Amino acid sequence: MVWLADFNMKYKTEAFDLWQYLCANTFDPLIRCRMDFSGFVDEDVLKQAVTVSLNTIPMISCGFGGDGCRPRWIDKGFTGNDMVHVIEACKNAEADIFQCLSARIDFANEPQLKISIVRKSDGDTLCIIISHMICDAAGFKQYLYLLSENYTKLKNKETIVAPAFSPRGIEPLFSNITLKEKIKILRSKYTAYKPANTIEQSGIDLKSENFVTAMEKRIISSESFNKLKFYAKSNGATVNDCLMALFARAFCKNTGTDKIMFPSTMDLRKFIPQGEKYGSSNYSSNCICTTFVKPEDTLADTVAQVSKQMNAHKSDKNILKSVMLWGLAVHAPWPLIKRKFPKYAIHPLVSFTNLGIIDQRRLSFNEVVINDAYLTASIKPRPYLQLTASTYDGRCTLGCNIYGSEADQIFVRKLLNDICTEIETL
Repeated sequence: MVWLADFNMKYKTEAFDLWQYLCANTFDPLIRCRMDFSGFVDEDVLKQAVTVSLNTIPMISCGFGGDGCRPRWIDKGFTGNDMVHVIEACKNAEADIFQCLSARIDFANEPQLKISIVRKSDGDTLCIIISHMICDAAGFKQYLYLLSENYTKLKNKETIVAPAFSPRGIEPLFSNITLKEKIKILRSKYTAYKPANTIEQSGIDLKSENFVTAMEKRIISSESFNKLKFYAKSNGATVNDCLMALFARAFCKNTGTDKIMFPSTMDLRKFIPQGEKYGSSNYSSNCICTTFVKPEDTLADTVAQVSKQMNAHKSDKNILKSVMLWGLAVHAPWPLIKRKFPKYAIHPLVSFTNLGIIDQRRLSFNEVVINDAYLTASIKPRPYLQLTASTYDGRCTLGCNIYGSEADQIFVRKLLNDICTEIETL
């Protein structure tokens, strides 16, 4: 009975698992990481490090699906040997990296983690893809730190005491919230999902059938990023507020609109009491930001709009409403959930996600130097559009992954270029 209880706890399907699983009908629910090294990673040790990490996050070795009342985690017995692969780079190493970074995961039949080591003459590039059912971006970074720590200890033949598995689920978010507060949250008018823009406003070519995958990125240098930080502080805002404002301005400029309503992802872990253990899961929700951009508006005008709304969201527990509702909804019959999901879970056409700061002090693979690293997210089929941002070693990488036409790619490039150009004028 003890073993059975432990098994059920480790492989229990949670609300966010089903949410991300159903999102796969619209886009790939994956989070991606690229790390460029100045040397070479020991692939055998990395495989061992992944295998050890399964003690902490066992779902990585599972498939998700199966018959029955609803999909579930099914232990497939995968190890690091199944998840880590070396690719000897051809003359065009970036093409190999693109293929690895843009890969998908067969959630039912493959591990929930893929690591490709693209081996070049001057060093390795790691392309790491993880299922969004396992974790959000903050959880992914925690996994990367765990993986690098395991690798370093194994490389140095040190004893590893892997962190124990901790229960997953939404319960930790509400452990400090009273029943009265929960009722108040449920009765609030807060909504995390609603249409952001019409298709006509998104600046796309819907008639094109020549759709391909494209992953565009721009790197904001440490010097330029420092200027942005100073600008944010001078205007009583955060860097995140400024990035959202820059995105809104570039979008409106390139679509000819004067209004954009888009969600920004917010980490909900601040609601989990300090010291309470929780497992790897999705602890994030969306806050909607409505921004008007007139031709005569300065960046400071737009930043002020965004900052005011974001400050209101940060102190508002009502952001937990969508989590609470989904936690209740998943107990409904599976056929009903599948039928109602597209109606109530509206995917915004335009969105922004700050994937956060990668802590270089905690991301260390023994003595192999990491030259650069960044996170990026799903590949969105047009008309969907998502801008992501992540920071490493003082540099910020903006990313936008799409499946669309050549016109869509041109639109995304202009969008990113305009954001970077406005930063340079600060």
